[in-house]
Amino acid sequence: MNYKIIDPDPSGYCGKYGVSVLSGKLFAAAGLNDTEVQEILDGSTELRTSQADCVKAAVRRILQAKENHEQIFIGGDYDADGICSTAIMYKTLQLLGIRCGFYIPDRFKEGYGLSAATVEQVHAKGYSLIITVDNGVKAHAALQKAQKLGVEVIVTDHHRIEEEIEADIIVHPDYMEEEYSTLSGAGVALEISRNLIGPQDDLTAMAAVAAIGDAMPYRLETRRIIRRGMDLLKQGRPRPLASLLRPGSSIDPVSIAYQIVPMLNSVGRMNDISNVNTVPRFLLCEDEDMILRYKTQLESVNATRRDMTAAQMKTAEAAVNDDPLPVIFREDFHEGICGILAGKLSSRYRRPFLVLTRAGELIKGSGRSTEGFDMFAFFSEFDYLQAFGGHAMAVGISLRQEDFERFCADVREKMKGVSVSTEIPQKTAIALKADDITLAAVSELASLEPWPKEWQEPVFAVTDAQQLSVYRSAKVTKYRLACNAQELEAVVFASRGIQCPDEPRTVIGTLGINRYRNQISCQINTEELE
Repeated sequence: MNYKIIDPDPSGYCGKYGVSVLSGKLFAAAGLNDTEVQEILDGSTELRTSQADCVKAAVRRILQAKENHEQIFIGGDYDADGICSTAIMYKTLQLLGIRCGFYIPDRFKEGYGLSAATVEQVHAKGYSLIITVDNGVKAHAALQKAQKLGVEVIVTDHHRIEEEIEADIIVHPDYMEEEYSTLSGAGVALEISRNLIGPQDDLTAMAAVAAIGDAMPYRLETRRIIRRGMDLLKQGRPRPLASLLRPGSSIDPVSIAYQIVPMLNSVGRMNDISNVNTVPRFLLCEDEDMILRYKTQLESVNATRRDMTAAQMKTAEAAVNDDPLPVIFREDFHEGICGILAGKLSSRYRRPFLVLTRAGELIKGSGRSTEGFDMFAFFSEFDYLQAFGGHAMAVGISLRQEDFERFCADVREKMKGVSVSTEIPQKTAIALKADDITLAAVSELASLEPWPKEWQEPVFAVTDAQQLSVYRSAKVTKYRLACNAQELEAVVFASRGIQCPDEPRTVIGTLGINRYRNQISCQINTEELE
């Protein structure tokens, strides 16, 4: 079997918290403590507002700018978090009546974050205050230039702080209350916004999408932001974001991550055929015709990105070797999808990968890692890199062409002392009896979403399945199983390639509720049968 079946004891949770056996077993399998359980059970979507000193300082300076009729410039970033952060801050300043503008740099020509050249242009146009969103903690040259020109800077960011930041005000989760330690860049911008203009549902939904897109932990205030954002999207709000979901799609972190986020990211990745600076205006648009036109354009850009990824993935796979950290270089790789290729290769081969391409006079690209290998720490000692950033699981790298052979040799040499496991971790399924499954229990389970990322979507194993009937077609097989005086339908899609025995005794999959013709029943979307 592909799944290891575990049978955790739910008794310590069921009695204490009044939850079903399904939830109790899930909590026991995750080993949750009291604080974690209470957080998961808290179904509140009522957000709090940070009162941290750094947030208050930013608010005071922005209000001072309003009083003095100053112009404020917003320096954004080109991924989903940065785009949403930009839209949140821009809308906030507009509602305050402050003259403001924003700019997101070209991924290929300008790179990540606020640049010294942008600061010079901003100063020349009469801006006296810069606010960075989802970037800034590493923009040392830009911040130094701002100091020389007398332009004040508020850095709002959530990336790791590694050295002193030469900014007038820094708003960062490290300097905020513990409740806000999991915020994305858009989450940080939202806290400033809430202090300035109060709650704004559309901006909260943007922060929710950003948190999912940036793979933030679904904990603390971020969890409440995501829950609130999902509720709003279920209402079709805000319209621009809701338009990016496929008709009839469920509204959960998975659908948001696989439908909305790639659309937003695609423009930054394909900035040679599109303009990322149009996306914040799309997110704030209220004209239905314009929303639909821009949605069509986003779909086209994303389709181009998908096709290019598929084609270049074949080339990348052909270059895979036995190195523990392969460095894959092709001059014709698209710079915007190097990270996607590295991620796909790492997932498929269970090794860290670095995918590079030529970018003018430099060689640039991205790396993706596997659990247990800190890619950021590994490359942080390469002092001849022209640009470097990221975290343990993902990095961006830039180096001179003349250093490339040396770089590859250094990677191979350094990896000689590193052990990287290529084993695929066995997936686990939580054992259940059929009578544990009730509509109330499955509904309770659904109410606990969003699942913490480390859980993924819980997989259960019904170990005493009793078949009542079976329906087979070319596309699907459906087993009707006895279930606590009700019925449980196990659905097996032919496209999954799962073997369907005549009478399975163990059914493994995810639980849900099926509503069809005014009838409601429990359903298991099958992953494996035995």
